[in-house]
Amino acid sequence: MEKQIVKIEPEFSERIWGGERIKSEYNGKTDIDPVGEMWSVIAFEDGGDNFIPQLDMTMSTLYKQQPDWFNCDTSILPIRCSILDPLSDLSVQVHPTDDYAKRVENSFGKPEAWYVIDAKKDSKILFGHTAKNKEELLSMVHNAQWKNLLSYVPANNGDVLMVEAGDLHALGKNILSFEISRAADVTYRVYDYDRIDKKTGKLRELHLEKSLDVITVPHNRPGTTRGIVEDKDGYTLTTFVDAPGKFSLLKIDNKTKSEFKFDRFYFLTVINGEGTIEGNPIIKGDTFLLPDGFGSVKLDGEMELIVSSYRNSQ
Repeated sequence: MEKQIVKIEPEFSERIWGGERIKSEYNGKTDIDPVGEMWSVIAFEDGGDNFIPQLDMTMSTLYKQQPDWFNCDTSILPIRCSILDPLSDLSVQVHPTDDYAKRVENSFGKPEAWYVIDAKKDSKILFGHTAKNKEELLSMVHNAQWKNLLSYVPANNGDVLMVEAGDLHALGKNILSFEISRAADVTYRVYDYDRIDKKTGKLRELHLEKSLDVITVPHNRPGTTRGIVEDKDGYTLTTFVDAPGKFSLLKIDNKTKSEFKFDRFYFLTVINGEGTIEGNPIIKGDTFLLPDGFGSVKLDGEMELIVSSYRNSQ
């Protein structure tokens, strides 16, 4: 099959903390309510799987049938991406390392990063904790000393937070974000504010034993960053993460007509503005796949686009 630019249909997920902005601002056409996440990139055969109308196939099928479009060292598409719209705080959670996930869950670990699209004044992201050692962590968790245990970092528009295995974290309410992660789904819920799930009438499940196995103690990781900014011809490029075996996350601030090229396959997601890509109209919420080795692409219009990709670990 000839390599070409293709538009991706998003998938949607209902969440207890979901809002309305995905529908109202990001062309989210779905009956799901409330919408917590719009999956712009996902390729799980037994779960979310983007459809590609242009090719009449799903993302997971394309990945299997056209490996030269990606040239990855993984059996499945190694990344997934979404836009999140939380009206309340996400549950406090942690992801395991690769070694732990393989041993206990027969899966991979799940590093992830959030790019803050729009946050209200004084918004915060839960990131890390105050425990000095494992014994103190166990005591504070079992005695529900959450206010003393949990740490926060400020969230401002344009910030990125990289979440590694072992980092205690939770995206805060009213922080519209773009999330990229490795394509794994191992998440341990530590605390959920004693919320009742309206559908079940029960508290949501916690995973305290496994969480306490994997939380890094003490927490000494840096908080949000602003990335490395480069001025290009017609646009500004910001690189946030470009880590082999994890993912690549960049942003294009397109000002006028320009040409963009990346040395791997990549997805372009419009988070603000509108314009054209190779003459095709694009609006907020749209995502396009550019196959590996496609070459440069022509952009036109004032818009912000997230670039998401993956570099092989070797």
